[in-house]
Amino acid sequence: MKPEQALADIELGWKRKHVRVRALVDTGASRSVISKTLSDELDSFIPSERVYVLRTADMEGRLRIIGHCIAGVVFQGAEVPGEVVFEVAENLREDMQLVIGRPEIDAWDVVFTPDGPRPRKVPIEFEII
Repeated sequence: MKPEQALADIELGWKRKHVRVRALVDTGASRSVISKTLSDELDSFIPSERVYVLRTADMEGRLRIIGHCIAGVVFQGAEVPGEVVFEVAENLREDMQLVIGRPEIDAWDVVFTPDGPRPRKVPIEFEII
């Protein structure tokens, strides 16, 4: 897969604030992570009482998770029902403001195409089995 095939156009919204970003859709990520800068831009940062660290794939990679961010999401033009809770990292790479991880990939039924990730079905629907 080419790197650009793992990027998606995302619109995040909270109350009256809206932000458009390109996100990495990472099947190897066990969580979805947003930068502190982007969560502040949405005015949706909720600090954690207990800060913790997520390990990343590279040998010394560690993301310091300092809270959560709640946002409505439009993924590649398809509105995701409800809101999404992202982990907020204070040290996410500056060129990567948002990582969509496995829980959302599975819940939104995302498939990877030559043109990039897309929801398999629009509108996106959730099931409880």
